[in-house]
Amino acid sequence: MVTLQGKSLPGSMDGALAFVKRLVTRNALFTFIFLIPFLLCCLYFGVLESDIYVSESVFVVRQPDRKSLSSLGAFLQNIGISSVREEAFTVREFVLSRDALKVIDDNLNLRKAFGNRKIDVLNRFNPTGFFDSFEDLYEYFLGKVTVTVDLTSSIATLHIKAFTAKDAFSINEGLLFLSEGLINKLNTRAKKDMEDIATATVREAEEELRTCVMNLTKYQDKETLFDPAQQSTMQLQHVARLQSELISIRGTLSQLREFASESPQIKALEARSSELKREIDSEMSKVVGGTTSITQKLMEYERLKLDREFAQQKLTTALASLEQARGEMQRQQLYLERIVSPNMPDGPVLPLRLMNIFASFVLLLMVYGILRMLLIGISEHRD
Repeated sequence: MVTLQGKSLPGSMDGALAFVKRLVTRNALFTFIFLIPFLLCCLYFGVLESDIYVSESVFVVRQPDRKSLSSLGAFLQNIGISSVREEAFTVREFVLSRDALKVIDDNLNLRKAFGNRKIDVLNRFNPTGFFDSFEDLYEYFLGKVTVTVDLTSSIATLHIKAFTAKDAFSINEGLLFLSEGLINKLNTRAKKDMEDIATATVREAEEELRTCVMNLTKYQDKETLFDPAQQSTMQLQHVARLQSELISIRGTLSQLREFASESPQIKALEARSSELKREIDSEMSKVVGGTTSITQKLMEYERLKLDREFAQQKLTTALASLEQARGEMQRQQLYLERIVSPNMPDGPVLPLRLMNIFASFVLLLMVYGILRMLLIGISEHRD
C-alpha cells in the first residue's frame, strides 16, 4: 500500500492496478482481442494517421469527325468534341506506367515528398530505409494514382493522393502534361508514317514519269522524229502529189501514142513515169514498209507516249493521294481536352477518421464474438 507521511491514500495506485489486473484476468479475451486493438485504432485513425489531399482532373481524348452513339458523346460531338475510347485507355496505361513515374520523380522528387518523416509510418514511403528501389516507388505510386474511364462517354477522371495540397496538384498537372505530350507524339508519328508512304508513292511516280519522258526523247532523237503522225501525213501527201503527177503523165502518154506515135516526147514521158513510180514506191516503203517505216516508228512512238501519259496520270493520282492523306490526318488528329483542370485542394479529404474508427469497432467486435463462441463451444465439448 502506498503511504504519504505514514498515512494510507484512499483509492491508491495499488488498488487501481489490482482492479485492472482482475479485469484483465477475467476478461483477457475481450481485452486483448477487442479493447486494446480498438484503443490502438482510435489512436491511429483519430490522431496519428496523416491527412491526405486529393487533386482531381477530368479529360477526354477527342477526334473531330468521330461519330458517337451515346447521349453525352453526341452532346460533346455537337460542341466539337468526339471521344475516342481506345486512345483514352492508352493515356490511362501511360499515366500508370513506369515511364510517366520516372519523369514525375525526376522533376518533383517523389521519394522526398512521400518519404517525409511528418507522414505516419504506415503511409510513409520506405519507412525502414530498406525498400528504396524504383520498383518499390512504383508499387507505392500505384496506390496514389487512380484513372477511371467511362465506357459510355470515354471521359477519364484522374485522382492523385498526396500528403500536401501542392504535391497532389503538381503530380496531377505533371501527368496531364505528359499525357498531352503522348497524344502529340502519337499524332506526329501517325502523320509522319502516312506522309512517308504517300510521299514515297509520289517520288516513285515522278521517277517513273522522268524515265518515260527520257525514253521518248531518246527515241525521237534516235529516229529523227518530232511528230510521227504529222510526218506520216506529210509523207502521204507527198506520195499523193507524185501519184497525181504520174496519172497526168500516163494520160499524156496515152494521147500521144494514139495521135502522135512518132513523137519524141514519148520516151521522155515514159522515163519520167518510171521515175515517178520508183519514187512513189520508195516513199510508200518509208510509210508502210519494214521496221524502219514511219508506221513501225509510229507504233513504238505511241507506245512510249502512252507510257508517259500513264506515268503522268499515276503522278497526278499520287499527288492527290498525298493531299488527301494530309487532309485525312487533320481530320483524324487526336486532342486531349481538359474538361476539368487539376484543382488545388484547400483541405484534406482523407482519411475518414470516424468511419475508420467505426469500421474497426465493428470488425473487432465481430472477431471477438466469433472467438468467444468458439471458446464456449470447445468448453462445452470438453464438459
